[in-house]
Amino acid sequence: MLKFGLVCEGVTDHATIENILCGFYNNKSLKSEIQAFQPLFDATQQKQQDGEFGGWEELMRHLSTKRFRESVINTEYMIIQIDTDISEHPNFNVSQRDLSSEELIEKVIVRLIEEIDSKKEFYSKYQQKIIFAISVHSLECWILPIYRNFKKEKISGCFEALKRESKEIKVAKNYGKYNELTQDFLKHKKLIEIAKKNFSLKQFLNRLPNEL
Repeated sequence: MLKFGLVCEGVTDHATIENILCGFYNNKSLKSEIQAFQPLFDATQQKQQDGEFGGWEELMRHLSTKRFRESVINTEYMIIQIDTDISEHPNFNVSQRDLSSEELIEKVIVRLIEEIDSKKEFYSKYQQKIIFAISVHSLECWILPIYRNFKKEKISGCFEALKRESKEIKVAKNYGKYNELTQDFLKHKKLIEIAKKNFSLKQFLNRLPNEL
């Protein structure tokens, strides 16, 4: 049985979370026990498979499918990743007004659970296997502290900031580049230090089982 399945918005998120998991457990070979289920990934081409759509709306559709339920049952843990920058879209409908990052994360999780159970009740039985990775407001905000130590946590404009601060690696939305950008996450001590600078990354690490 696979250790981890990934349901994410795109392949850049896959690359990032794979490195986070390998670093958290201090085990680079763990990558062979991680599989992307949404969007499906062509490892030979390091891109999404032809005809496989990414993005948050496809992720939401996937959560209520039989394919999702089967993949949860057949893996030890399933990680669901989504950015909060889309939360106020009418099809997601989670307001950010007057919410702390912690409160926003919890409301987004409730919304995701609603989608998981929208066609068939499932979450309550398998909740111990499902781990939420909610990035406020984008996954690039987790990566940015690798390249610059901001005095105050940055949670907006992180993609553009990452492009400015990453001097040696050109930022591009593909698996290979994000694998390069997040190599520091493979180092356990470095990962823990970076997580101290970003609340939502730390929250994700806190949700992971301490041991496999």
